[in-house]
Amino acid sequence: MRSNRTFGLVLTILLSVGVEAGEMPRQLAHAPAEQRSKVSFVVSYRTGELTTQSSGAVNRAEVVHVETKDAEGYAAYLKQKPEVLAVEPNYPVSNPRMPKAPIVLAPSSVRSQSISNTPNDPAFSDQWAWQAPTQEYPGVHDILAAARKSVQKRKLRIGVADSGFHQISDLIYTEGYNFSTVDGPGADFYASQINPSCTDSHGTAVAGIIAATTNNFEGVAGILDTELYAARVMSCGYGALNDVATGIYWLAGRPTGAAPTLAKSVDIINISLGSSASECPTYMQEAIDFAISKGVLVVVAAGNDGTDVSGYSPANCNNVITVGSVDRRGQPSDFSNRGSGIDIAALGELVRTLNGEGEASLWFGTSFATPNITGIAGLLKQYAPTLSPERLALRVKEASRYPQDYDTNVFKGGIADANQMITKFDEDLSDIQPSFKPALADAARCHRNAYLNTSVDPSQLETLYEIDSSNLGRLSNDEHYTVFALPKNHPANEATIIAASQESKFLTPNIDLTENEYLFDICKLDGTGCRYGRTLSLSGSERVMGVRSCSPR
Repeated sequence: MRSNRTFGLVLTILLSVGVEAGEMPRQLAHAPAEQRSKVSFVVSYRTGELTTQSSGAVNRAEVVHVETKDAEGYAAYLKQKPEVLAVEPNYPVSNPRMPKAPIVLAPSSVRSQSISNTPNDPAFSDQWAWQAPTQEYPGVHDILAAARKSVQKRKLRIGVADSGFHQISDLIYTEGYNFSTVDGPGADFYASQINPSCTDSHGTAVAGIIAATTNNFEGVAGILDTELYAARVMSCGYGALNDVATGIYWLAGRPTGAAPTLAKSVDIINISLGSSASECPTYMQEAIDFAISKGVLVVVAAGNDGTDVSGYSPANCNNVITVGSVDRRGQPSDFSNRGSGIDIAALGELVRTLNGEGEASLWFGTSFATPNITGIAGLLKQYAPTLSPERLALRVKEASRYPQDYDTNVFKGGIADANQMITKFDEDLSDIQPSFKPALADAARCHRNAYLNTSVDPSQLETLYEIDSSNLGRLSNDEHYTVFALPKNHPANEATIIAASQESKFLTPNIDLTENEYLFDICKLDGTGCRYGRTLSLSGSERVMGVRSCSPR
């Protein structure tokens, strides 16, 4: 918990006009006049009880507006209450400072795509992140090769927390909501609906990298064919950090104020924004942890201040993938935040995407490196839909590359490699081949009729199968060899556990191969935290359907 001195310093910063040009003054100008003379901070509680002085209550936190002259004393008073967990500033938040303005390309410079077996979107030729790495250009991600290998077993749901969302033909939103308390909340989330004078198209550019319509002879190619959800958490690129937390809760499926609750949480949330904060605020960490508990991966931008990422939130929060920026040559971008908190790096210079007019354009910043990672993670998630956020993040990070002369003192994490990620996953699956066969087909049980004649219910023996996973190596203490039953033609998330054991050889009753597919994985006892996302089909494994003879050969 921060000291009163630190809190007072932050209050001074919040009220100061001596911040970076174009940031806070613009935000304050958008705020209602009565709020400009007040300070807002977020009170997080140890219980679900909220006071009557709040607005925008979310989870165990509430925003309190206090007169400037009373703020520091009132914060100290609240901190003494046993039910209060933390009292923290509602930090001003913005998109990372743009190192360069986007470059809009003239129509003649957008080349038609004629390469066979690649997306036909006109600007695809210059979407460098999709290309295979070379010795000269190791800072790209081989997305095209990965996309060809990634089988879409379920259409993903991707959330983007940002602002500057525009209606353009190459980018379709499934749903959106405005959570900014500067000019909302409300159902309208497109910039043109709320503030037509705002030319910000940051959210559009971010979303275009992930989810622009591919193979439509228009614009750019999005990495994923996905349902896209827009959480407008800022007003024209500026806002308050607690509004971002609110957007995370909504995208993760939690009822949030007047916003319609999503029927299902999204699979991944992209957050290309941040705030100067020496540590992750409690209210932000709790929102992220809630998302993780719902199976949602959170991917965040490291920021563009060229400083240590530990001072930038939510990039300094736990349970997120924090993304730094490199150029095509694999060199860390001068503007990118850096340090041991960078989990992975992605192309963040000359990133081809769309602006608010739907024009192909080139963008710069960790904001645009981040959706490359969101898309790459999505390629594995759609292939193995039940992979947990922790397993998914680990797979993405473990597949990264460290080119020659890559300085791990600048970025701890390497450069993302989508193709290597999918290839390694496939290789690991090919190494997992447990034996799956009728129990009475085993040589040790060759006197089949003896078993049948002495059984109370012989039909049960006919459907009793043996799993032998003795070739798969050791388990951790909380892991089990797990078998799931999945009704045929149903999505993988409807699979149910029918057996779990820490013994490498075990029996599973009531197997019906006509009605169900059977899946195998190494999971926790409750079926969560599975290593491979329930991807391995036992029904396709080696089966011995015949009856062995007891006669010597």
